[in-house]
Amino acid sequence: MPSALGWIVAVLTIRSSLPDHTAPVRLHKPARAHLVGAAGCGMRSLADVLATMGWQITGSDLSADVAIDSAIEIQNGHRADRVDAGLDLVIYSDAVAPTNPEVRRARQLGVSTMSYPQMLGRLMSTRNGVAIAGTHGKSTTTAMAAEILVTAGFDPTVLFGAAPLASRSGGRLGRSRWLLAEACEYRANFRYLKPQLAAILNIEVDHVDYFHSLSDLERAFTEFARHVPREGLVVSRADCAATQRAIAPLDCACESFGLTPSATWRATALRERRGFYTFQIRCRERLVCDAKLQVAGRHNVLNALAAAALASHCGATGTAIRAGLERFAGLKRRLELVNDAPGIMILDDYAHHPTEIAAALATARQMAPGRRLWCVLQPHQASRTGRLLEEFAHSLANADKIIVARIVRAREGARRPGEVTANHLAQRVAELGRDVVHLPEADEIKNHLENSIRPGDVVITLGAGDIGNVAHELGQGLRTYRQAG
Repeated sequence: MPSALGWIVAVLTIRSSLPDHTAPVRLHKPARAHLVGAAGCGMRSLADVLATMGWQITGSDLSADVAIDSAIEIQNGHRADRVDAGLDLVIYSDAVAPTNPEVRRARQLGVSTMSYPQMLGRLMSTRNGVAIAGTHGKSTTTAMAAEILVTAGFDPTVLFGAAPLASRSGGRLGRSRWLLAEACEYRANFRYLKPQLAAILNIEVDHVDYFHSLSDLERAFTEFARHVPREGLVVSRADCAATQRAIAPLDCACESFGLTPSATWRATALRERRGFYTFQIRCRERLVCDAKLQVAGRHNVLNALAAAALASHCGATGTAIRAGLERFAGLKRRLELVNDAPGIMILDDYAHHPTEIAAALATARQMAPGRRLWCVLQPHQASRTGRLLEEFAHSLANADKIIVARIVRAREGARRPGEVTANHLAQRVAELGRDVVHLPEADEIKNHLENSIRPGDVVITLGAGDIGNVAHELGQGLRTYRQAG
């Protein structure tokens, strides 16, 4: 069995995406690297893996609320003097602009630079890669498959952009030949990955600042899947037409998953209780195992099927699949239960696409039937909100009370004239007859909730920004109030 460092010591050659700015570096031992944008979930996973391998890691991030539970110290802000010629590599998040002073300084000094997706591709090239792609469910499915392989004793390396409830990141260094990774479609970043096995969970219109049409997005997924060798395998969502179009040109073997009778991997005998599902997993009608999920939502049945299919092709038995799925306790910000006392349930979820919002609200209804449901939505990116405005408005229909926060602009910069705002979304929701209010700031939202919620209510915060802080602060306030009373 190779050592934890063996797979990087061997033949890893790192080159910049801009070779005129950087010189190639061959790494024969653990290196010294600086991570720019290190507080992001994917970068934190990478930091954990590299640090465990023995790398000397530093990091920086613009966020004022930098992670305190990271494997490395993350310094606030970006400054050129944090980069010196003694570094072997600067790795930057996809959210980092080309003008970033630390990246520019690295290139001036001839220090090799690489994006997070490129580094992920390099790491995968040293192992048998398993890549999970799709508009929704990537992190959860990657984590489920990893839990199955860990349960089976396969000891995989894992990298994904979320954190398990009991861990600080989705990064795990294993000693086996398997590496599982979440494959992000933004800017076609998954093109850097060359997996042996891959999953395409679904394809829907998203990242409209980069992909101009659904056809563009489908082509990107096709190119990603073409990196799977002929002897490899792609597992795809059976009832997603866009996904089936994307895999049609492939030369490798393909299997499907879903609830439809035509799916290779299928869930049967579904039973639901308070949002949690038990079912049977079948492959070509053969019973693989019974499954009982500890995470709520019908959408997680589909995620579990994809994870089971991938893990099975890695060699996991039905017994390991059953045990791994039952052990999987969930991820932070994926229908995370923040509070359920005194009689008020608070959930937090990363949902920032209409399909995800609708699924989260439907699951909240199942978990707490008959209770008044508050939804606090923090839209993510004006381009996405504008392009999918009607879908966003309808996705909120399952909530009794709706609060729309300010749009997180992420990579978009200053607002342009005529661009959609959160107030436009709130107005459209109101036109559909829903009880909605636009409260831009977190303090306004928290004050409104504190003065309005009552025992028996359910509050769910949704969004890819920092809206989860509202859920946790509200939950802490309720716990403090209960203790004082």
